[in-house]
Amino acid sequence: MMDQKILAKFVDRAADRADMIDREPASPKQCWFLAGLIVKGGDETQASEFVLNTSLVLTKRIASGMIDGYLSTRRAA
Repeated sequence: MMDQKILAKFVDRAADRADMIDREPASPKQCWFLAGLIVKGGDETQASEFVLNTSLVLTKRIASGMIDGYLSTRRAA
């Protein structure tokens, strides 16, 4: 599993692509926090998706939903 800093760069790139479709991109803080949750959760499938899927778009709304999902999963555990 990669570390948060490396994954955050890939998550940031997905957020950058939101501008291309005229949507609000995820903020740098959201990208960093989401990358941390993915790494801490050991979610290699999601990490791979950000690395390998070069057409993945991360909007502010999608990032918020993903963060909420990871946090609620952690609270339930």
